[in-house]
Amino acid sequence: MADPLLLIGTALAGGAAASSVSAWVQGHRLRRLRAKLAKCDIALAGLRHDDAQQRVLSRAILDDPGRLAVRFNAEGQATFVSPSCWSIAGCPPEHLLADGLSRMVHPNDTTTLNNMLMGLVPTMESRVRLIRADGRVVWLLLRREPVPEDGGQVMTLTDITQAVRTEDSLADARQTLTRMAMLDSLTGLPNRACFVADTDRAIASGQSVALFFIDLDRFKPMNDMHGHVIGDAILREIGSRLSRLSTDDLIAARLGADEFALLARADDGDQTLAERARQLIDTILAPIRGEAAQVDVSSTIGIAMSGRDGTNACDLLRAADIAMTHGKRSGGGCYRFFEARMGEELARDTELSRELPRAIENGEIVPYFQPLVRMKDAEIVGFEVLARWEHPTRGVLPPARFLDLVEKSGRSGAMFRALLAKSCMVARGWSRHVGLSINISPRELLDDSLPDIVDEILCSTGFDGRRLEVELTENALVDDCHQARDVLERLRALGPTVALDDFGTGFSSLFHLRELPIDKVKIDKSFMRALDTDAENARYVVAIVGLCHALGLEMTAEGVETEGTMRRLQEVGCTFGQGYLFGRPMPASDAGALLGTNRLPAMAAE
Repeated sequence: MADPLLLIGTALAGGAAASSVSAWVQGHRLRRLRAKLAKCDIALAGLRHDDAQQRVLSRAILDDPGRLAVRFNAEGQATFVSPSCWSIAGCPPEHLLADGLSRMVHPNDTTTLNNMLMGLVPTMESRVRLIRADGRVVWLLLRREPVPEDGGQVMTLTDITQAVRTEDSLADARQTLTRMAMLDSLTGLPNRACFVADTDRAIASGQSVALFFIDLDRFKPMNDMHGHVIGDAILREIGSRLSRLSTDDLIAARLGADEFALLARADDGDQTLAERARQLIDTILAPIRGEAAQVDVSSTIGIAMSGRDGTNACDLLRAADIAMTHGKRSGGGCYRFFEARMGEELARDTELSRELPRAIENGEIVPYFQPLVRMKDAEIVGFEVLARWEHPTRGVLPPARFLDLVEKSGRSGAMFRALLAKSCMVARGWSRHVGLSINISPRELLDDSLPDIVDEILCSTGFDGRRLEVELTENALVDDCHQARDVLERLRALGPTVALDDFGTGFSSLFHLRELPIDKVKIDKSFMRALDTDAENARYVVAIVGLCHALGLEMTAEGVETEGTMRRLQEVGCTFGQGYLFGRPMPASDAGALLGTNRLPAMAAE
């Protein structure tokens, strides 16, 4: 049996050893715990940093596939890229972190990006283009937000490609609309608004410019006779010809309807401008050939110059328009420079327009009579009725001074009735073989009441309707040939015959002969020029006379001024003649006296 003391000693020694082991274990555990606590502190610090970053990036809406968020440190290096990198850039975030954002931005936009990153621009947003990994270019809206905690910043890039495309489309549409607003849709030339702006800019720059106002002659009857499709084709062709003339020093435009304009430098003087005007007239006059017909279009041009005739576009347009109107009064197919007196005449025309109603009511517009003779024996067979205004202060005014005013005022019907009634009253006492010829305007031609009006005047004056001839001007606007035919046939039933005036100058000669009840043709005076020496004119007259004989029509040659012309007309078989050789338009008293002597006056000087 062991000694009890030994056992106690041994036990005490073992307890001491166990205590030593326990202390070591506890120390080891404490060290491990402290290490864990240190790691926890580090992790907590990281979490705090991540939380701060997350709070910043939350504003970028990290889960938005259309928005890319990139975190940059103070040195400008990307430290975080949101998962939307796939949808925006077509690559994983790691790829963008490795290569850097600037390498994917379009080369033309890298400066914009760098300036944004370095805060060199005051704006906090801008647009950049990003080249995706697949090569496709997208537009991004770039926004920067500083991160105060560490001096870094967050960039958010939102895909705005569709918005940019929409803006571009709208911009293109606006540009197209702006361009369309300044162009004539039919011809493609600049329109009036554009032309006025160009003219004002040229004048403001100190240039000396000339404005050509171009109006096509007798376009309305041609347009209605051939149809608007042909009319539009003619306008397009004229526009094309003028467009080909356009240079830096010559701008063409369509002002509207059948009016065009050109703006040219005026440094070389009137002679150069006159040559250019003749060139324009010739350019427009060149035959326009269509599928079914050939059309010749003449034009009249008015010219106004900056400084001399006006200081802005509106002044020049007005002056050139007035000059063009004077050219029309001369027969058209010509050019006229604006002169101050033209403006004075326009003012007088305005005054005449105001006086016109009173003049018709008071009987100031009276008939004058020009002899119509039979060519074979030069016997007077009638008179054409021509209007004259016996103005109380301005004397006797020719029809060129007021007939346009009458038409524009809508008083042609009242004037026609007054002239016809006075003429019939005068002529009813003449020999029964002497007739009257009177022109009817387009407005009256299409008036259903015209036959009733004529019948009433014939009855009230006692004038035999068979002695009356009504003249339809060939260039008159005939909107409805069926209506015109009905009116003319009802007139013929009352006794009058129908003559087609100015034959050979319009666009509808044969059409009128076919469609309307015509008894006589009046050959235009333009064919009478040097008829006895001009072989070409003679050929035309022979052809017209032959056509009339073939159709059983009588004919009157207008503008007979020389005995040589009369003899040539007699040779080709023309029926009647009218012109200064036989007498000028004269008052009723002189016409009666001429019939009393039965002697024709010699040709009067112009």
